[in-house]
Amino acid sequence: MEGKELLAHIVSLKDNIQKYLETRLSYYGILVFERAAKTLSLLIANLVLAAILLLALLFISGAAAWFLGGLLGSYGYGMLIVGGFYLLLALVFFAWRRSIFGRAAIRILLNIFIRDDSTDPKDKSKV
Repeated sequence: MEGKELLAHIVSLKDNIQKYLETRLSYYGILVFERAAKTLSLLIANLVLAAILLLALLFISGAAAWFLGGLLGSYGYGMLIVGGFYLLLALVFFAWRRSIFGRAAIRILLNIFIRDDSTDPKDKSKV
């Protein structure tokens, strides 16, 4: 009888391990989905904010070019000054793009993916 009971326990253990692994896989799937949703919502919010800021910058640039053109007596000169300013600004960003944007992107992604690990039910040290 002992052999049959041992076999039943082994089969039960196998089933429990299989259910546990399926549950863990499901958990990590939900976790990845949650983090992807947070990342996507952050991306969309930043894109909307960037679009609004670009529209405001367009109007401010037009007003600055018009003002400078009025001061200089030629609106073409005002446009050239504002365009040259943006060209200079683009060159500065191009030269420092990795140090400026690389660190910011890494910091944002680390905040999304690492900080959320503190809510992991396995982690008893943070509770």
